[in-house]
Amino acid sequence: MSACTSAIPVGAPGGPTGATAAGGSPSVPLTQPALRWPVRTVEHIDLWLHAFALISEDTARVRLYRNGYRDSLVVVKNQRNVLTSLDANRATLAKRLPGAGGYLQAQFLPFEFSNWDAMKYALERFLQFEGDPRRAPDRETQARVALIASMFPASADREWLRLFLAGVIDEQERFFNAEHSRLVRTRASVITSVDSLWQQVYRTKFERFLNNTSQRQGDLLLSLPIGGEGRTAAGPNRQTMVAVPFPARSEDAVQVLYVLAHEVTGSLVGTVVTDNTTPAEQRAGAADRYVSMGQVQSGAMLLAIIAPELRDGYVRFYLAQAGIRATAAEANSTFDRTFALPLAIRDALQRQIDIILSGI
Repeated sequence: MSACTSAIPVGAPGGPTGATAAGGSPSVPLTQPALRWPVRTVEHIDLWLHAFALISEDTARVRLYRNGYRDSLVVVKNQRNVLTSLDANRATLAKRLPGAGGYLQAQFLPFEFSNWDAMKYALERFLQFEGDPRRAPDRETQARVALIASMFPASADREWLRLFLAGVIDEQERFFNAEHSRLVRTRASVITSVDSLWQQVYRTKFERFLNNTSQRQGDLLLSLPIGGEGRTAAGPNRQTMVAVPFPARSEDAVQVLYVLAHEVTGSLVGTVVTDNTTPAEQRAGAADRYVSMGQVQSGAMLLAIIAPELRDGYVRFYLAQAGIRATAAEANSTFDRTFALPLAIRDALQRQIDIILSGI
């Protein structure tokens, strides 16, 4: 669903018929340029992330999922007397997550597919072929099976996925489809507010950075389960897709821009951290912590240059994501302590952002 309306095309019901009103001569067909970075919602991406949110313990400094998301859904389901197999098997599914790293890469899988039917088909074929791409009947299915096998390589992983997928299917049919449609419908004004803020005010401010980081085309996805960590992946047409929180109120539309800044700078951070940490730090896990902190800091650095009026709100938002309160006078110093980085990494990130924004 896009918040943006498009002109009725020539020949469509209610639109021009292809002849001018005066003189009757044929009109030139109207073409509308593709909207850059449209605001959308995508149900199957939300469904998959929703399912992970229900079985995960989210203890990250910046939450992977919206604060209180699982608890709020438990209340709704209890009120409607809904218990799906995902709920019934939650403890079993959650038990394996810590040893499997939360199957973090698998959370990006739905971005590869245009809809739930295509994704479900690929997952079912993967399980049918026991993760062996050579058993697939065509190249496309082979590629899909190989991709899923990279995320679920062992027999135990496949059994976990089999149980998880059954739960997701039940969740979609008995609860999520209707609930997602209801929430998107009731938040139509929020979508309009986000779209206006983005397309009419801030997209041009982000444009140089997006262009110079090969993110000229993309989709801005409002996602119900997503928290401040966001998700970024290549879509089925290889465009950049950035999933950001879906605010409940129009007044909070600006939060979308905070998480967008955090996400579009994220690709810089890994290389900078690798270049400025020792092998020992990388083995000890320090580099991973710096990547997480660096993504938060890099978003603030970007906004300080392209939209300085947003930086203070960004700082307060990410402090709130970390569960930290600070006065206005203390916010910046608290932010730097909470998301602390070695000076070498911080300076390198700032230089990289400056270089990108100074490019043509």
